[in-house]
Amino acid sequence: MKHRILYKTLAVLIAGLWGFTAFAQITPDKLKQFISDTKLSGKTGIKNATQVRDFYSRLNYRPVWIVEDRQPNLPVFLHARGLSADFGLTEKDYPFNYSAVGNAVGLQNSNDSLTAEIRITDAAIHFYNDIAYGNTKPALGYYGLKQKQGYRDIPALLAEYISGKKLHLLMPDLSAALPEIKALEYRIQKLLKALSANGFKELVISSGKVSKTNTPLIAKLHQLGIIDTNYQNLSDTLLKQQLKEAQKQFSLQADGLLKGNTIRELNIPISVRIEQLNLAVNYYRWLYSLTQNRAVIVVNIPAAFMKVYRNKEVILAMRMIVGKKSTPTPTLASVVDEVIVYPYWHVPFSIATKEMLPKLRSNPGYINSGNFQVLNSAGSIVNPYSVNWSSLSRGYFPYTIRQSTGCDNSLGLLKLDFESPFGVYLHDTPVKYLFTLNKRYFSHGCMRMEKPLELGHLVLKNNPIAIDTLTQKGCLRNQSPITVHADDHMQVVVWYNPVGMDSTGRVVFYEDVYGKFNWMKKK
Repeated sequence: MKHRILYKTLAVLIAGLWGFTAFAQITPDKLKQFISDTKLSGKTGIKNATQVRDFYSRLNYRPVWIVEDRQPNLPVFLHARGLSADFGLTEKDYPFNYSAVGNAVGLQNSNDSLTAEIRITDAAIHFYNDIAYGNTKPALGYYGLKQKQGYRDIPALLAEYISGKKLHLLMPDLSAALPEIKALEYRIQKLLKALSANGFKELVISSGKVSKTNTPLIAKLHQLGIIDTNYQNLSDTLLKQQLKEAQKQFSLQADGLLKGNTIRELNIPISVRIEQLNLAVNYYRWLYSLTQNRAVIVVNIPAAFMKVYRNKEVILAMRMIVGKKSTPTPTLASVVDEVIVYPYWHVPFSIATKEMLPKLRSNPGYINSGNFQVLNSAGSIVNPYSVNWSSLSRGYFPYTIRQSTGCDNSLGLLKLDFESPFGVYLHDTPVKYLFTLNKRYFSHGCMRMEKPLELGHLVLKNNPIAIDTLTQKGCLRNQSPITVHADDHMQVVVWYNPVGMDSTGRVVFYEDVYGKFNWMKKK
């Protein structure tokens, strides 16, 4: 309803302006000559000169915004742009000096009218591009994808929808179809409504009582949309249930107790929650462009969770174990090129020298008991009892320690390799109980999978024999690794996204485990 009212208001406003403004006439010839200028960007301040030229060439250089026949294109775009905040965007990112458009004197000059026309097109291309792909790309430490991100030609679509007199349909038609996007947009709109309510103020909860006497708790749950306006007769039992729902939304244990982490998450301001949602929804728009006609493995570090997408569907989901704060999992985008069945674990230098060397100094037998092997610089196996471990250090360690295959191998039975500068990968693990924990940040940076064989089947869709054989044989001690080239070169994205959606459709906020965003420090 709010959006329809806003549209009508803008339509009346623009129609009124058109009623008393006499624009200098823009002809196709003048427009073509104007945008053919090689200094177009510097002359008009536009950012998308190539796309602007492409747009007008498709319309035979016909103006579409600054016109005298009262075409509705400008009020439709203004209406859409006015909804930017509702969709996680920022209206000021799409400027075109609206006051000049409504100035009866300012557009009497032909160049002024041409400049206004082109600036509106530039803003419109920018806006609809952000609706399709997001205004923010994930911060990734490595980007190794060759695929071009864009799958929709925005200038062509804008021209098509204007020609077909259906510009009002472009925004919904461009909206990416991932279910997370719709859920996040809805949550943004709900919190914006709470933020704009009369008498709104950010609340701080200090009491641990789960009782109707704890008015800040009740008011905050109302702001978050967890309880409705009719909460005067809310019982303590129902309040505890609603608190459990809040805990689920904050990825916490839903025990109904108000303490520690629960109070901390509830005390994060609504304005910060909106910032988190804005970032997340634009990340997902970016992701959707990668999922067209191919599968993408997505690991979200704060969630310690993986989803595999194909188009708009989640075809596999699993818990993950990711890096500790002291040894974080890096963000990246790459392509899975190999699956290693029965992998060796080549112990990273830092682990070998910091964690294993002190044990080996006192007990070289640790090598054999852990199914490890010591390799010299030539790759030959060395007897651990022949090594003077006391003489070694981080500055001098001329060996590689390798764990052989078997049920106790730290990589489990399967590893997925992809190119990156970080030496991390996706792998199985023999330590399964950690997947039952709510917080799963235990690794040295690599990513342990709850369902490695299921993902192996997806990656090796045309060669299932390797995974089927692995399932039949199980653990084989001292089996030589088997490398299988991936049939479906699936993309893998490891990102740090503060908000997501669980299997029930619930929007979930994740703890900023690595302290990357420092949301609270800005407030």
